[in-house]
This record gives sequence, structure tokens and C-alpha cells, in this order.
Amino acid sequence: FRVFLETFQNVSIKTRNLLKGTLDRKIYFHHIPKCGGTSLNRALQSCYVKWNLWESSNVLNLNSGASWKSAQALSKQVLPPDVVDDSAVMKLREELLFYFMSLGHVHYLSGQFPFSVLAHEHYGDKFDFMTVLRDPVDRWLSSYFYNNYRQPSDYRKLSMPIEDYIDSELGRSQGYEYAKFLGGVAKDGDFMTPAFIQQAKDNLHKFQVIGFLDHMDTFKLQFQKRYGAELRIKTLNKRPEKEKVLNEMIDEKMMASIREICHADIEIYDYAIDNFLRN
Repeated sequence: FRVFLETFQNVSIKTRNLLKGTLDRKIYFHHIPKCGGTSLNRALQSCYVKWNLWESSNVLNLNSGASWKSAQALSKQVLPPDVVDDSAVMKLREELLFYFMSLGHVHYLSGQFPFSVLAHEHYGDKFDFMTVLRDPVDRWLSSYFYNNYRQPSDYRKLSMPIEDYIDSELGRSQGYEYAKFLGGVAKDGDFMTPAFIQQAKDNLHKFQVIGFLDHMDTFKLQFQKRYGAELRIKTLNKRPEKEKVLNEMIDEKMMASIREICHADIEIYDYAIDNFLRN
């Protein structure tokens, strides 16, 4: 029944776009992991999909798992699920970002790419850059629970108690995901320096639209005002009850450790709230 329902919805969306037309402006959705991007990506790309008989699809999504495997082969490295230095993956994704943006038929592009100043310089006049942020502690917890309990792919599938995860190098690295995905590829792999955090803040000003997961109604209004289209966002990847129970087991001491781990992302997030939501 679910497959039938999804097929019906896809047909309905394509028919609607055939009658009303797709969005004129190209959009690049900068998908930061565990920020509600799966649901939003589905809603955004539905504004572009159409009946394609002879031409290539105008919608393109990066396959994160495939890019991970490709980076391993090209760099001749083995990247275990708990690896922290994924620079080979991020460099490959930056190169793919350039390639995808150069394809003239692509009108909507999304993926977990690192922010690229060069890509913005070359294609910022052709694509609107868009992203959505989430409270960093909530994002950190969501990443832990997803990779330990719901990750369908082997490339980030973990089995680690949260107490060990908090003390692990991987767990600490999850506290600077905004710095990593917004600051760009760090040559020395250090995303925690004040200069790099400031670079991530500066790059936020290169986005046309910035949303916040806890304020999606504001984001939808902003989107409709800019593009003249209504976004229909359906929640995907809902948290199972088991994760909610586990989340309740996190005591204040553990939560304080998580907040400390996320201090770089909290600084960037608070800056984004002050500059792109309250204003």
C-alpha cells in the first residue's frame, strides 16, 4: 500500500507541475546531516520533477554512501564507520558539486556537500543557495541515535553506548558539523579554530534562504514569498519510541558534556539565529 501511495503522490506532483510549471529559479539545497533535510529535500524537489520522455531529469541528489565508497577507492584508504578524518570524502564531494552544477539540465541539486566558496563564485548567479539548521545538541543526539539504531548503510553504522560515544573522537567530531559543512574543506583538518568558525559564519551570508528546523512555518512563508510556490513538507525518518526512551536516560551530566562538545556549532547556530531569524 505504501508503494502504491508513493507512486500516486509522484504522479500527482508531476501532473501538477505539468499544468502549473516548475520553479524558474535553480536551487542548491545544502544538506547538513540530521537537520531534517530528508523531508525538506523531498518537498523541494517536488517543485521541479516533471514528466520526462526524452530529456534527462532536472533533479539530482548526491548519494552519500556511494561518494563514501568512491572516495575510499580513489584515495586507496579504508574508512571505517567511526573514522573522523573524512577529508577524502569531502574533497571528492566538492569536486562533484562543481560537476553537477555545470550540468545545464539540473535545476535542483541537493546533497551533503561541504560549502565551496569557489562553487559559489562560479555558480552563485545560477543557483540559489539554501540550507536548514537545527539546534546543535538535538542534531548531535539525532546523529548518534540514527547511526546506532537506524542507519541502513554500512558506511556510518555504529554500535556504541552513548557514554562511550561522548568520550570518543567521533562523538567529539560531531560537535563541529556546522563548522565543517559551512566552513569548507579544511586543509589541516582543524575545524575548531576561531578563524575557521568565523569563516563558517561568513559563508552563511552567501545563502539566499536559511531555515531553522524549529521554525519551519517561517521557512515555508519565506519560500512562498520568494518563489511563489507552497512547500508541502511531510515528516520522514520519524524517531521510533525506543529512541525517545533512550533519550530520557541521558542525565544532566551527560547533557552538559554534549553541550560542551557542540560549543563550536552552538556559536555558529546562535549567530545564524541572530542574523537570519530574529532579523
